[in-house]
Amino acid sequence: MARPRAYDPDDAVTAAMRVFWQKGYVATSMSDIYAATGLKPGNLYATFTDKESLFRRAFEAYGAQFRATLPQDRRGLRAIGDWLDVQARLASEDPDRKGCLIVNTLAEREALSPETQALADTRLAEIKDFFAGALREARSDGELEAHVDLAATADFLTGSVLAIMALGRARAPEEMIWNMAATAKEALKGPGSSRPKKGPV
Repeated sequence: MARPRAYDPDDAVTAAMRVFWQKGYVATSMSDIYAATGLKPGNLYATFTDKESLFRRAFEAYGAQFRATLPQDRRGLRAIGDWLDVQARLASEDPDRKGCLIVNTLAEREALSPETQALADTRLAEIKDFFAGALREARSDGELEAHVDLAATADFLTGSVLAIMALGRARAPEEMIWNMAATAKEALKGPGSSRPKKGPV
């Protein structure tokens, strides 16, 4: 009979995710991972094969958390504005200023395998798809003029939210981060275009 594992692989993935998020893939050593997860080399390699395989598991776990921040009960410009606010709040209020693991990973793509790069590209596409879908809803609801280029606007909003995330990682002033979100909303000329008061989402 096989001996049961003395550890939970999901807990190890979560612990590794925090290290990768804080230090980045390249700067995270196997010693860092052993210390964070409490795993011995034999356990880690038997379960996750290698560092990059573990990183992919951690990255997917992060992706699930990230998708959970997307508005579920709002649509159109309200959904866009609220999500920009969420990202500004996460970027500015994180005491460790880790930024976003998606953005951090995209910045290190040359150190990653094509498979891992594809995962990062998929997460980036999900961000654009969210904005594109909300913009289509906004047009359907009469919130956007017919001449607005939805594809270009989705690209602009995607770039704006990536900038917000990167500014968080860069420990930029809170005012700068919130100004990015407010200006992106103002560009849409929709509801919620002024900077909101900080508080619960």
